[in-house]
Parts: sequence; C-alpha cells; structure tokens
Amino acid sequence: MNQDHKNRIPQIVRLFALTLIITTCAGWLTDSASAFDQLQPSQLTSGSQMRRAFRSVVSTPRSWTVRVRVNGREASLGAIVESDGWILTKASQLEGKVTCELTTAERYEAEIIGVDGKLDLALLKIDARNLPTVQWQSVTDPKVGQWLVTPGLSMSPVSVGVLSVTRRDIKPAPGVLGVQIDDANGGALVKQVMRESGAEEAGLKPGDVILNVAGENIDSASSLSRFIRKFLPGDRVQVRLLRDEEEINAVVVLTDPQMLIYDRLREMQKKMGGALSRRKTGFSEVLQHDTVLRPEDCGGVIVDLQGKAIGLNIARAGRTKSFAIPADQVIPMIQKLKLKEYAPYNPQKDHKEQTVAAGSAS
Repeated sequence: MNQDHKNRIPQIVRLFALTLIITTCAGWLTDSASAFDQLQPSQLTSGSQMRRAFRSVVSTPRSWTVRVRVNGREASLGAIVESDGWILTKASQLEGKVTCELTTAERYEAEIIGVDGKLDLALLKIDARNLPTVQWQSVTDPKVGQWLVTPGLSMSPVSVGVLSVTRRDIKPAPGVLGVQIDDANGGALVKQVMRESGAEEAGLKPGDVILNVAGENIDSASSLSRFIRKFLPGDRVQVRLLRDEEEINAVVVLTDPQMLIYDRLREMQKKMGGALSRRKTGFSEVLQHDTVLRPEDCGGVIVDLQGKAIGLNIARAGRTKSFAIPADQVIPMIQKLKLKEYAPYNPQKDHKEQTVAAGSAS
C-alpha cells in the first residue's frame, strides 16, 4: 500500500463521520421543526398540547371556577368563595343580566351583591348549595419564573405562564369618554366620536351636546375634561345629552386613553395577541405574569403547581402581560362585600353615591 493511499483512508473515515453527523443533525432539526410546527411561539404557553400537560394541576381548581355570562355572552371567569353560592369576579365586565355556569354545566341567574371599584371586584350570589370552594395560598408569593396556571371549566387550563414581576402597584390612568369636544352653550359639544370607544358603543354622535355626567352639570369642554378624570377606565357613567333639541340619556363605559391615542398599536395588539382589558390600571398591588388571557378569561383564580390559588386574575394588560390581585388582598374583601359594606353597583347613581357605595377611585 503506497503512502498516498494510506493518507486517504483517514480522510475517507473523517468524511464518512462528518456525513453521518450532518445526516443525524438534519434529522434532529427536521424533528425539532416538526415539533415547533405543532407548538408555534404563540402556543408555547397557550397551545392545546402545552395546556394538556397541566391538566392534573387544575383537576380540583376547575371545580371552583365558573363562567360568568352577561346577556348570554362570555364576560369573565369567577371563583366560588363560599359553598352556598358566593362568587367573586371582575366587576367592570358586568353590564346586563348576569348568569353563572358551573363545571357541571348547571347555569344560575346571579345577583350582584357588592362591588369594590378600587380592586375591580364584584361579589355575586347564586341559589346553590354544597359547592366546592377556593383553596387559597396566601402565606407567600410565588417566585419569579414559577409556573402559574389559570383554570377554566374544561379539563385543560385556559392558559399557563410564569410569574414575571414580583408584587408591585399599577398607577391609575384616568378614564375617557372617547370624544373630541368643544364648548357649547350650556354644555360640551361632541365634535368627533372615536372608534371603538365607550362613547361609540353607547351611541353618542357628533353634534350631541353633553349636559350632565354622573349627576354633575357640564357647562364647558374644560369642565367635562376635569370631571371625567375622577373616574377609571371601565367605570360606567350616566351621560345626559341634547340631540336635535331632545334630551336623552346614555350609559358610557369609560375607555383607557392609551387604547384611543395609540390606535395603530391597538390594531397590532389585536393581531398579535388579542384584545386587552378595559380596566387594567389603578391597582395597589398585583402579581404580573406572562399568561396569555382574553379579557373574558379574567376574574377567576390563578393557581400554583399545587393547585392552590395565589391570586385572582384581574386584567390582560399587554401581549404577554397579565395582572393578578394577590390572595391576601382578595380574601379580606369577600366578607366586606358579602355584608354589603359596599352596595350593589348602580350606574344610574350620581358620582358621590358611587364613590361611597362602590369604592370608586377619584
């Protein structure tokens, strides 16, 4: 065997080994690509395969979870806090006839007993007995990076994620009607109604003159702007206005100003991750997590891997940013609301009564 032939043997071996490695890696990459085809980035915490992996975590918590509907449509989730039909949920999602659906598929009409505007919590009552109730974990907060799971009514959770930020406060943003205004004789003239605002939903039109908001007479555009800043996004206010020489009333759900100012960002948000909660600011203490939730999936508990409720989901605030009120903040509110320390929410009342009865922030 000559020397050239001897030198070529190691080269052939190395070439064969390299080919084998490339082929193996190609197969591994193909398998990995296939796996990621099944779990797209948006599905890594909310896809069905990922959620199925956490079924055992929510096997008990789903029994204390209810689906809250308003006028037949999904409005929020709720948590059974006492066995004889007391349910806690998100207040600003409630407007109309309220019903609650249990995991047993039973449905009950619900009465709003009390509302706390500061925490955006509402206590409901249904005519039911011997219901499973929330098991709270209020001694310690979860650590950043810890898995958190949101149960729904089905076997799989609504969504899963991790704690992103330790307990902190979320500064309030003032609510807005969603109109451009000017001065008018005896009121504020509506020049333009902004798209997807509370004013648009309530049927306000250009040319309307706003005369009164929540019992407060309005005599100029500036007086309307000053007064409306006392309310939060998600608050409902009664508006009396003049249209074609006829006075009419409307109830407007106030809007987060950012959702109107950044119209293009709102559209991008919808395409990338869905709608945000109307009320998502003004909370004294929240746990921030990256769980992807619909606004309609707030109001129920979020649990740790032991299935204990560490808080109540209160808002979807960004593409991968949701807020939960910690359990130790939620638990004391139950008895206060149950004993009617806060009266039932009534958008027909004037602002002073709402502040006392519903705890609205000014």
